[in-house]
Amino acid sequence: MNPGGKKDSPQNPQQQQTDVTRRRFFTLMGLGIGWGGFAAALGGSGVGALRYMFPNVLYEPPTVFKIGKPDDYGIGVDNKLKKERQIWVVRNERGIYVMVAICRHLGCTPNWFDDQKKFRCPCHGSIYDVAGNVVGGPAPRTLWRAALSIDPVDGQIVVNFTQRQDPDPKGTEEGLMVDEKSREVPPFFLEV
Repeated sequence: MNPGGKKDSPQNPQQQQTDVTRRRFFTLMGLGIGWGGFAAALGGSGVGALRYMFPNVLYEPPTVFKIGKPDDYGIGVDNKLKKERQIWVVRNERGIYVMVAICRHLGCTPNWFDDQKKFRCPCHGSIYDVAGNVVGGPAPRTLWRAALSIDPVDGQIVVNFTQRQDPDPKGTEEGLMVDEKSREVPPFFLEV
């Protein structure tokens, strides 16, 4: 009401039309934002559910593989499969064994130093001899040896990376040692 007690007179009809249009605009905009957000949330949930139905697949290299014939390896440590298969192939006068190139301390990859005849881990300094015994550093166990067999068809060495020899070492003045005779047993050693 006006201060004089008169009722407000209706404003210009065009002004009323503009107010309604503005109100309607904001109403529609609010509805659009609300329903748009709901649709986006529903779509995101649908995509998430679909993604759950088709999980990512991790393709890893095979754990059983061939590494060639015994004659391909000479006396000593062969380093050529370290990057590809994470193994060293070691041949001595009695036969062949395969050591897993994973440090037993925290899982780093040691390096072979031919001049020292030692495996040395670059992460924390564990040192292993050619048989995998711990001769220095914090490693609590010897290097694993993987299972071996000869394929009867083509005569190649078959390595089973998941079947590993893990004997209990004995503490000596030289380090953590395992009797080599007890390690040179099938399937972890091939007499050639």
